[in-house]
Amino acid sequence: MKPKATAEVVATQKSQNVPLSQSQAVHRGKVKYEKKAESEFFVDNSALAGFTGERILYMAVRELIENSLDSCESSHILPRISLSLKTLEAANDLWMITCEDNGIGIPADKLPIAVCSFLTSGKYVEKQQRGLFGVGLKMIAAFSTKDTDHPLKVWSKSSEDGSEHYFELRTDISTNRPIVLIKKQLKESEGKISGESGFRIEAILRARLSPITKGKIYDYISQTSVVNPYAVLEFETDEGKVVFERRTSVMSEPAKEVLPHPADMDLKTLKKAIMNFMNQKTTLQGVLSESFQKMSGEKAKEIIANAGLENKLADKYNEHELIKVVNICKQTKFHMPNTDHLSPIGEEILTAGMTSVYTIITSRSEEASGGNGEPSQPQISVKVLKPSLTGYSSRTCVINNRPTIVECGIAYGGDISSFKLYRFANKIPLLYDEGSDVAREVVSEVEINKMGISKKEVKEQFANPDAKSDRAVELLPLHIFFHICSTKIPYKTAGKESIASEGELKRYMKACLSDLYRKVSAQIRKELRMKEAQSRLNLYKYYIPLIVGAISESVSVDPKKLEETFTELAEKHVAGEITGQPLKEKEDEITGQRLEKEVEIDGEIIKRDKNQIAINAARRKGAKSKPKNKSVQTTLDAVMQKKKVK
Repeated sequence: MKPKATAEVVATQKSQNVPLSQSQAVHRGKVKYEKKAESEFFVDNSALAGFTGERILYMAVRELIENSLDSCESSHILPRISLSLKTLEAANDLWMITCEDNGIGIPADKLPIAVCSFLTSGKYVEKQQRGLFGVGLKMIAAFSTKDTDHPLKVWSKSSEDGSEHYFELRTDISTNRPIVLIKKQLKESEGKISGESGFRIEAILRARLSPITKGKIYDYISQTSVVNPYAVLEFETDEGKVVFERRTSVMSEPAKEVLPHPADMDLKTLKKAIMNFMNQKTTLQGVLSESFQKMSGEKAKEIIANAGLENKLADKYNEHELIKVVNICKQTKFHMPNTDHLSPIGEEILTAGMTSVYTIITSRSEEASGGNGEPSQPQISVKVLKPSLTGYSSRTCVINNRPTIVECGIAYGGDISSFKLYRFANKIPLLYDEGSDVAREVVSEVEINKMGISKKEVKEQFANPDAKSDRAVELLPLHIFFHICSTKIPYKTAGKESIASEGELKRYMKACLSDLYRKVSAQIRKELRMKEAQSRLNLYKYYIPLIVGAISESVSVDPKKLEETFTELAEKHVAGEITGQPLKEKEDEITGQRLEKEVEIDGEIIKRDKNQIAINAARRKGAKSKPKNKSVQTTLDAVMQKKKVK
């Protein structure tokens, strides 16, 4: 039986005396195939590179700073970066963005292609690096060409030749080729780059800047200074200029290119490796041992034999034979991948960043208004947050057959007034999509009892009406920093804004955070006791005048002296001076002589010496019991003897 729709079509064709075959041909039509240039594809699908809507200026700032940092760090140069973002024509939403660095520059013969031609980059290698596609600078050039008639102006002094060149460029979006309008070599007096090498770019972009996006730009620059405290960052806008000073001259070692791991081999990777040895008449055994890490000559010979193949010249194998080699590699166990090619932030550098967190704040000056009552132009300035305590922890793991280093930092107290989560990937701040990031999941799942405090205590002592969440940890004056570095970050989207929970990544992140919670636990418990003592003292001081008033009515005594005496007595009682239990000694017994030993197994904390916990509970109730554990008994006796001596 024919479907109803088909029956109606056939009936219509019969009524109009149209042959069925001709009607089908008309309905099918002809498919026209066209080739689209890479530049046109990325401009039409700009979301792949993150250049969408109001994020255009944010992404431009981000890409320029990342390129500058990569350029400096590749040759171990302490970075000095100047960035400017100013309004050119407010009516037409035109902005001028300028960035200058002291990196290695780009050679003049390669500069037009490197700046304007998509999918042409030096980043397509197995190496930890900030960029992912190598299209950020090309997107700026393409958007400038698409939306304005202004050329892209570039100054470059390469470390290879030492001479400075000036270019004016545009992108031919239909062909993915650069259009060189002006090219000239500058004299020393004409140049804009003062150092031995460097790069400067000036672009005009059409975009709208919302307050949210402006805040993201400020956050990105300030957070970049946290993980790159060895860099000087100068940022100038219509609202003023701020400078993020260098806090350390120590730089982490640059990341190195590494051979792929054979467990991650596929047919494309193997064929590419063979192509690299095409003119050298190398056998497949030689190609495998030279192109993959953890692959010795004997191991390569064994893999070829297990695939049922003979060892011959690599270019003599067909795809059917090569896929056998790939399948054997997938089933073979290899040693863990190398980790010495990665470049983590490191404890010293991250601590330098955490101990002086820079934030950009916007304020309005009354002097700038001229006293006429009109609102003044907002001015930006830098505020430095200095915590009272910091901690660092790290783990090395393998995610998707690639070595990965997880780093976690924590900053507590001091000038920090509220909770904040910082996320970084290959030293890039991640600001969007925090709710879907694995770091947010880790913070939500690691319980606050790792600090030795309860949710009730935190909510009572750290109540914050401005807190956006009622989670206990987010009520603390705490900053948590997560950094993931790898040759391939498991981003959730092409926009590189959130990290997925791949493999055991979450488990290692939770282990790092648990370590740090225990490190700050003593300080937090101390502050809780101090807050509790202050609350009791305030309560006593509230009732003392009432008591003094009642006594002075029946007893002839000076009320003022009596109130002073009661107040002094209350202060001594709260400090523990009357009972012989000073606050400091109490702190030592509670935190310094912790009798509960904790050991970490698979990210979970198993508490030992449960017998001691029971003893402590019994002592609080006034019960007498003898512990079964002799070592615990000895410790307990020492504590009790100490009290008797006092």
